[in-house]
Amino acid sequence: MKKLKLIAGALFLSSFLFSACDGLLDTTPKQSIDAEEALTNAENVKSVLIGAYDAIGGGDLYGGWFLMIPDFLAANDEFDFSGTFFSPRQIRLKEQEYDNGNVASTWIDAYDAINIANSALDGLDLLEGSERDRVEGEAKFIRGMIYFDLVRLYAPQYVTGGPNDQAGVPLVLTPTRSIDESSNIARSTVGEVYDQVISDLTDAKDLLPDVNPERSYYANSMVASAVLSRVYLQMEDYDNARLEADRVISSQNYSLTGTYADAFNNVENSSEDIFSMQVSAQDGVNSMFTFYSADSRGDIDINQAHIDEYEAGDDRLDLFYNDPSDGVLRSGKWNDGVNGNVQQIRLAEMYLTRAEANYREGTPYVGADPIDDLNEIRDRVNLPLYVLPTEFNLDDILLERKLELMFEGQLLHDIKRTQGTVGTRNYDDPKLVLPIPRREIDANPSLCQNASYQGPAC
Repeated sequence: MKKLKLIAGALFLSSFLFSACDGLLDTTPKQSIDAEEALTNAENVKSVLIGAYDAIGGGDLYGGWFLMIPDFLAANDEFDFSGTFFSPRQIRLKEQEYDNGNVASTWIDAYDAINIANSALDGLDLLEGSERDRVEGEAKFIRGMIYFDLVRLYAPQYVTGGPNDQAGVPLVLTPTRSIDESSNIARSTVGEVYDQVISDLTDAKDLLPDVNPERSYYANSMVASAVLSRVYLQMEDYDNARLEADRVISSQNYSLTGTYADAFNNVENSSEDIFSMQVSAQDGVNSMFTFYSADSRGDIDINQAHIDEYEAGDDRLDLFYNDPSDGVLRSGKWNDGVNGNVQQIRLAEMYLTRAEANYREGTPYVGADPIDDLNEIRDRVNLPLYVLPTEFNLDDILLERKLELMFEGQLLHDIKRTQGTVGTRNYDDPKLVLPIPRREIDANPSLCQNASYQGPAC
């Protein structure tokens, strides 16, 4: 049996390779297609798109490390990594080098998934009508979301009002099926990458329906708006951030779960999940469980310094627990490794984005007053509600955001956009940016390296 697999190639790109296997039980997974049939009919194209979802759910991407790496880089004295793996320990200590294994595998898998999405887009002429729109929208959503996370991790922060000509990441927008000198693509600028991200996500928003007709947990127009709200917030474009967040909230397609704990460790998407990686005993990866849970490695130790940031009586504290094996405090957000989905973006974030953006932009507010959005979050965790807008300020909004979204991969990005600090490190410290992996630097003479790392400087 010949399978079409999109795997990382000699640089950061992917090439089509075929492997043979025999046996009575051989079956072709939905994300694999026969070599002779690749992109020759509509079903093949849709199978390639399913392969893109399969790829982004891997442990090095949205099944884990796309969330853990930014949290590890943002960690100061709030949690420690006590595991034996060398690469994540380096990242937690901000001592990562350009040969770090997690840095390389996340890069490789990201460009692998981008190549699969590009391949689906390359086959659009085989589709018609709403089916074509759906495949194009979903593939562009996947590509745009990945490029957004790549540029946030492997490049300096976007500067509002600046030229943003600092080196970003290579933009590859067509499928790669072979490697030659033309594959040696240089890094696009941060501004160019953000432009592409907005273009892809806006196309997805316009092309997709509010509910995906194929599978409910696939991308839809509201998912694209939710990620767009993140992009605009990172750019400090608060007006567009609040408009996109409000669009999601106002759709009434989502609602906060009854308790904070109910938002996590779910076999199926909760009412709050806007987009999640699906995990089951048969498919999907939850690397968050592997490293966070006492039922697995339990490598992430929560310190009292983090607990002290919560108000007394905050129900979010109930999700922390002592590891029965050593008494160390663990976060309970990721305790179901067999069936627990990996949430990427929740409705609670939309309330907090709208609250912050409205607070910064001022009246007329979009959707609701900041006090009302904050009280939505506080009410669920049984905290006293604000009565007057003078009772809170921007710092209170940012703290509410931090505590609500902690261990979900957003802390580093919030520190950078608000020009905060990680311990004694400023938000623009070069060690808060990942290096371009060594294998890419060695193979591609067109690539330059980020500050403080080995390789040709940008």
